[in-house]
Amino acid sequence: MVKVKDELIRFLLPDAKARGALMDGSHIIEEATRIHGLEGKPAELFGQVLLASIMLLSVSKGGVRQVLQLDATDEQSPIQRMQAECRNGQVRGYVQWRDAAVQSVEGDGVSPWMGKEMLLSTVRDLGFGQPYVSTIQHDSDWLAEHIMHYLAQSVQVEADVVLHKDVALMIEAMPGSDDDSWFAAVEALAKISNQTLAQKNTDEILQVFTALGCQVVGRDSYTYACSCSNESMQQVLQAMAEDDLRDLANDDGEVILSCQYCKRISKVNVKEGHVP
Repeated sequence: MVKVKDELIRFLLPDAKARGALMDGSHIIEEATRIHGLEGKPAELFGQVLLASIMLLSVSKGGVRQVLQLDATDEQSPIQRMQAECRNGQVRGYVQWRDAAVQSVEGDGVSPWMGKEMLLSTVRDLGFGQPYVSTIQHDSDWLAEHIMHYLAQSVQVEADVVLHKDVALMIEAMPGSDDDSWFAAVEALAKISNQTLAQKNTDEILQVFTALGCQVVGRDSYTYACSCSNESMQQVLQAMAEDDLRDLANDDGEVILSCQYCKRISKVNVKEGHVP
């Protein structure tokens, strides 16, 4: 099956000394939520985490791989962790539920599912040297505010982020931007209505920035995809000690390994001593 790709648009706002990225991630979110069996608000939140990881990779200081991980600090929250990883035009992720978690919660935003106080961790791999790792804690109902707080505290850049349904939009102040320039960019962003975002018309959204000299400087394609394979999963099983495999085996002598990102399954039969 050929996977439909979503387009990320990178743009400059020269009159405001800012840059940004815009994406309608409908196909990514549809595929991700299908694989992980999500619907309703958890599906929307997971989709926003996936798109936020793409925004961070595409706009702020470059890199070849970006991991975004959210961990709840509330032991009663239904969702314990959401993680997304993107690289080379691909994004993948998973949702980790608490045992016996209630999967129907009232309220908007991320806090009803993970609490207001969350740990946000990032790994940015620049392709050389050691990856840059950062963890912060913040109190907010909204995922976009957690991302903005991370950029301000850890990356030390001014940014504004919009995550609405399947659409992600981010603007970032460039070196040399002063208060007036940044205010002009934020003021333009504030004029974009939820109705406009819901229509997913990226050209119409970018028109809001016309007065700031908006220039599209690049377009990148992304899809939801996992880098694992049957071969790589079988190699993991074959590398495990025989005693460990026997401890993990079910009554039929099978050890089953499932990828948390794509749900691919691989098996080894301890009794038969081979990987099917």
